[in-house]
Order: sequence, then structure tokens, then C-alpha cells
Amino acid sequence: MNTNNERKMAKLIDLVKLVKSDRLKIKECMDMHQFCAFWGSYDVLAYFQDVIILVHGATGCVGNRHFLNAMGSHNKCDNKAHLSTELTEKEIIFGGEKKLTDCIFEVEEKYPDKTIAILTNCCADIIGDDVEGCVESLPARLREKIIFLNTGGYSGKSYRHGTENAFHMLGTIAGEGKEHAIDASDSSKKVNLFLRRWLWDTTKDKEIEEVRRMLDMLGIKINEIFNDDMTFDKLRRMKDADLNIALCLFFARGFFEAMDQQFGIPHSQETTPIGLKATISWLKDIADTLDIEVDIESFDEVQKLEEKRKELVHKIGKGRDCIIWNQTGDRLLALTKFAIELEMNPIIVGIEPSIIKDKIFIFEKEVLEHNLDAKIFASKYIEDIQQLIDELDDPIVICNNNYFPKNKVFKYRFSNNPVYGFRGVEQMYEELSETLDRKTNDYSFFIEN
Repeated sequence: MNTNNERKMAKLIDLVKLVKSDRLKIKECMDMHQFCAFWGSYDVLAYFQDVIILVHGATGCVGNRHFLNAMGSHNKCDNKAHLSTELTEKEIIFGGEKKLTDCIFEVEEKYPDKTIAILTNCCADIIGDDVEGCVESLPARLREKIIFLNTGGYSGKSYRHGTENAFHMLGTIAGEGKEHAIDASDSSKKVNLFLRRWLWDTTKDKEIEEVRRMLDMLGIKINEIFNDDMTFDKLRRMKDADLNIALCLFFARGFFEAMDQQFGIPHSQETTPIGLKATISWLKDIADTLDIEVDIESFDEVQKLEEKRKELVHKIGKGRDCIIWNQTGDRLLALTKFAIELEMNPIIVGIEPSIIKDKIFIFEKEVLEHNLDAKIFASKYIEDIQQLIDELDDPIVICNNNYFPKNKVFKYRFSNNPVYGFRGVEQMYEELSETLDRKTNDYSFFIEN
């Protein structure tokens, strides 16, 4: 390896320690989680069918939202009503509180059966509109139908802060309302399941089915699923579970903390069960937390997958370099563990310290506490990464796009392919095996057959 590339190599654990200690000057980068708190709160509340969201501020944010994919949907826009108080120059100068109050009455008239969720964007927060005061001035019957959050992105709060604030609020709501009857004759352990975000319909259905199947193997039932058909009634039924589990722990963290504090419902500490070992660990943690004794490694399905793993390791070649280019934090770490499971030598490229800072919780847990480590290459430029790849001995590249057509690129798209559970393991093994068999070409604009 040339001297210039050697200088760019480091260890993941050292980078995480630097970020945690604030000894590194960090620049912002564009990642989904670097979007503002407004978007995080909006996305969480958009799961609810009995909620109508009213954005207090200018119309720009709402206009952008309309053209995004609906939660859990593919090839269609979000066709829910997108409401805004539509602040203009007049309200920016003289205040928009009267307009907000008028809009609340109008929304209540049009959507009498829905809870009104008021979110602020930058305009309303900068001019200091008193949203809480406006709500408190309303008649009691209307006040009881309103929830609100100050979510202006100008404050520097990220998408992650927005989701956690919304989930903490939902945790409080889960404890409200009338108690409902619980079947005392059912002694089964029950869990609430949180899916991953940005998951297309068919893939989501397959992953729900797979999680349900695996939990059935342990004698566990699903109580409720945090899905795009949520209602406040379903939310309140979540407190009947014995445990909260997530395919993406970081997404659900705010709600899990609130449920633990209010109702003593614990949550599984394992996350992102991608690969055989990670899936086994995920299921073991669930079983151990619920005091269920089970030998998961003895399952026939697990033993067959272990044989497939060994076959794939032989086909790949032990110690083969594996370039991993992914920015989403928890998925990046999961893919690193996946590469280690297949006895490859992972090298993470293009990693952004700002991503680590925003998700330090998950990096602390996986890297500092569980000693997950890998080499990192401190460049995000395709030319530099290509130069690194050329210097290595035929590495496998895990990347969403075919930027490196002359190399073996495993571009398995997570949003429209199952990745979790034993069936996800089998499918990923098969796809990686096919990648090794597939001929490369010189043209990144063409799909390889």
C-alpha cells in the first residue's frame, strides 16, 4: 500500500473514542439523520391513522413532505393531508398566533375524529410564537385533542432528536385512557415489535412474517407492531407487553426509554439482526430477558445455515478484504459484523464523524462495550477509494451503487430486500454467492446480468 493511503488508515475504535471525547473537529454531512428535528417528529407521527398533523410555519417544509414516499410504501407519494398555517411576511413580522388558533378550529371542523398534532418549523420558532399558550387558551374539549412539539430545525436539533422527542411524548400518551381487558388465561410472553424505517411494503410484510415465525419458535407472541397503521388505541395496548424489541434499536430508543420509566417494560439491547450470528444474538437476548431457556444453536435451521456459512467462507476465501461503504451507522456496524462472520477483513470507507456523533449511543454500545473494531479509510472520494481497491487483492465491495464495476460489488438494497432473520441470512448468503459468480464489466451505467 502506498504511503499516502497508509496515512489515511486508522481504527474504528480510535475514531469513536475521539468523537466521544470531543477532541475532533467535526463537519456536518448530509445523512438522513442530519435532517432536522421537524422531519424526525413528523415521520414518527405520520405512522398514526387517527392523527392529523398541522405544521405551524411557512409552507416549504410541508411542500417537500408531499413528494416523499409514504411510510412503508413504494412508487407512490404520501397522499395524506399536509396542513400548514402558511405563515407569510405579515405573520413573520407581527406574529402568527392568531392564525394558528384560527387554523386549529378549521382543522377540528374538517377532521373532528382525529387528534391534532401541531409541529413548528423554523419560522414559528424563530419569531417566538407561543404555541403552548395558544393551545391553553382553547376550549377544554378542543385542548384535549391536541398534542404539540417545538421542532424548528434552526436550533441544530437533528432528525434523531425529533424522533426521540416524539417517541417520549407517545410514551406518555400510552399511559393515558381507559384500561382494557387482558386475557388472563393467556400465559404467553408478549412483545411489541418496532420495524426499521424506509421499508417497502412487500419487504416489510416478509420481515414481519419472519420475525413472527422466529418468535413462535421461542413460544413468544407479538402484542403490537409499530407500523404505518398505528392508532392511539394500539399505542395504549403496547403497555400490555412483557418486552419491547426492535429491528432498529436506535429508531425506537425514545419510546423504549419512556415505556421502561413509566411501566417498567424492558427492551431488548440487541439490534439490527443481519447475518447468522447477529440473528442468534438478537433471539438469545429476547429469550434471556424473558427467562426462556432455549438452545437456539441446536435448531435444524440454524445448523443448516451454519453449513452454508462455512461453504460461503470457503468460496470467498478466509481473510479476503471487504470494503464497506455505508453511512447509516447501525447498518454500517451490522455489515461490519456480517463481514467478520464470513471471516473477511472489513475496511470501512467514507465514514463521517458527524454520523458517529449523532449516533454515539449505538457506536459506544457496539464498538466500545462489545469491542467491535475494523480498519477505516479516511476518505469519501470515489477516486481515492478506487485507488485503495486497486491496491488490494481482489476485495469484495459492499456498496449500494456500482461505482466500481471492475470489482465484485455486493449491492444488496436493504429497502426492497429482506435482510433480517434466518430467511434474510439465507437470501443474503445466496446473493453474495451469486455476486462472486457474476462477471464484472467496465460500465457502471449498465446492470450486470
